[in-house]
Amino acid sequence: MFLLRYSLGFLLVILGIGYLLNPQEIVRLNAFMRDTFFKDSHVLLKGKKIGGWLLLLGFILLAFGYTTPIK
Repeated sequence: MFLLRYSLGFLLVILGIGYLLNPQEIVRLNAFMRDTFFKDSHVLLKGKKIGGWLLLLGFILLAFGYTTPIK
């Protein structure tokens, strides 16, 4: 959880700097993500496979979070 928080925080800081300094790069990143990961064809053709992997990953992360002691 510690690493996840710092990774997410770092990503948000980088995105914030990108929005302030170079918004065209953010537009390009958005187009890339839309064309690569969020295509309708992926959802329609591989929806069950992607959903299964996401569920598996989610349960693994929940199990790690549950078994990790809180300081």
